[in-house]
Amino acid sequence: MSKKTLLLVVGILVIAMGVMALIPSLQMGTEPIWHTIAKLVLGVAAVYIALTNEGAVSTMSVIVGVVLAVMGVLGLLLNVEGFSSPTWHSIAVIVVGAATALIGGRK
Repeated sequence: MSKKTLLLVVGILVIAMGVMALIPSLQMGTEPIWHTIAKLVLGVAAVYIALTNEGAVSTMSVIVGVVLAVMGVLGLLLNVEGFSSPTWHSIAVIVVGAATALIGGRK
């Protein structure tokens, strides 16, 4: 899988996570609206870069990967008011984030 394809897929996944967070009936957890907006912005930026700027794909992949990994770690370690997500979700975010950053950072 190319870095461009990876960034596109991860961007779409992050957008889907943001959209799903807006649908309370899914009961996947809760998060503040600012966090949902941050996911949507990150996902849209990732998709935009993947589709329009070949030269920035590696850098954006590392940025998206690190942000996701940090979000996952914080989800596991912190009990922040307004956040409630399953442990498996945080672990999946860490794995996807770390893989995206590692693959994106390769030459």
